[in-house]
Amino acid sequence: MTLEELLNDLQALVDQYSDGTEPTEEDAARMAELTDQINERTAQTAQAAQARNAAVANARAAIDAGRAQRVDSVPLARSANVAGIPGAAYDVTDYDKAERRAWAKGLAERSGIQLIGGTKLTDVERAAQRHAIEQRAEFTMTTENTDSIVPVAVQNEIISLIDNTAVLFGDISRTNMSGQVEFPRHKSIKKGDAAKTDEGEAPTDIEENDFDTVPLVGSEIKKTVEMSRKMATQSLSGFEQYIISEVSARLSVACNAFVHEKLNDENYGIATANKIQTAAVKKLTKADIVKMLSLLRSYGNAAAKGIIIYANNSTIWNQIAMLEDANGRSYFANEATDDPTIQGRIFGKVVKQDDSIADGVIKAGFPDLFKGNMFDGPDVTPYVQPRTQKRCFDGYVLFDGVLVVPEAFAQLTIKQA
Repeated sequence: MTLEELLNDLQALVDQYSDGTEPTEEDAARMAELTDQINERTAQTAQAAQARNAAVANARAAIDAGRAQRVDSVPLARSANVAGIPGAAYDVTDYDKAERRAWAKGLAERSGIQLIGGTKLTDVERAAQRHAIEQRAEFTMTTENTDSIVPVAVQNEIISLIDNTAVLFGDISRTNMSGQVEFPRHKSIKKGDAAKTDEGEAPTDIEENDFDTVPLVGSEIKKTVEMSRKMATQSLSGFEQYIISEVSARLSVACNAFVHEKLNDENYGIATANKIQTAAVKKLTKADIVKMLSLLRSYGNAAAKGIIIYANNSTIWNQIAMLEDANGRSYFANEATDDPTIQGRIFGKVVKQDDSIADGVIKAGFPDLFKGNMFDGPDVTPYVQPRTQKRCFDGYVLFDGVLVVPEAFAQLTIKQA
């Protein structure tokens, strides 16, 4: 083993017990053995250096006396000769070895190892060490000046900064019938409702009802993405799948906006009497929320999800969450659930974040009583465009819906002026 290898082995053992623990008998014996070998090698090196220094001194004396034979070169590693200058001497110092000796002495001194020749650096070793430090300081490779060989790991995932939630659309009732759909509704009993009669008497009036039908014919919702064949080949391995998922998500967002549009329709949505404003300008009160909830009716129709309140993030946290009682206690209870759209509850009703709703608008109701029908889709069809070889992704939905009970939802708008 070389002196450097011996020192590395010893340093590894010293580092192993740097926490103050006692070394095992085997490791202690190995450390003693390595120390002896290092001392032996150091002594040999010192003797060789003395012999070489004596030879150099004799050579210099011969040069000065004019007895030395002139040579053209001195085969020394990194020698500092000054050949060509009359009367000059040759520096035959091997600076590589001198630097290694300086490093070994430094390691021995830090490790508490006693060397036969001591750990003090000679002038030559100090000069060699200083020269090595200067050489290393001239250029240090960093990730900035040598960035071309530093690999950049690109995650096979694209982080979406687009809101792809479709909250209300996810809560409503949906069927999947391909043909056109009609919802018959029993609007009222004009006369002849059940009533008390005298014994043996017939009802006063025969029932007369008011029915209507709401047709659903479907509205098309589409989205298309195109990419060149080169882009498809050279992009991230997950990019095409991301595009397919993104197109599908955006179709759902468009369907969510469509449901809100239908809620605002006078024939398919919320009853006019259920669209109210706050009593005060730019201020929401407990009375406003309670009034909105008091307008809701299900008329006994199945509504398993119950009443849900919908508003965008700004309205929830700047208006609803700020409602307090006389003692400063909030009516709004922050509630963490597995559903990230649920922000909390107020008066026992779930409050969901739906950013398809405008600022200052709150909607509440029975989502089960909005009946939607998915005639076709949602579907994302990938195909290759002839001649151009473009990769195309066509998304398509044929959808329609109606709030079958117009009083099943109410809308509260915060008055602005």
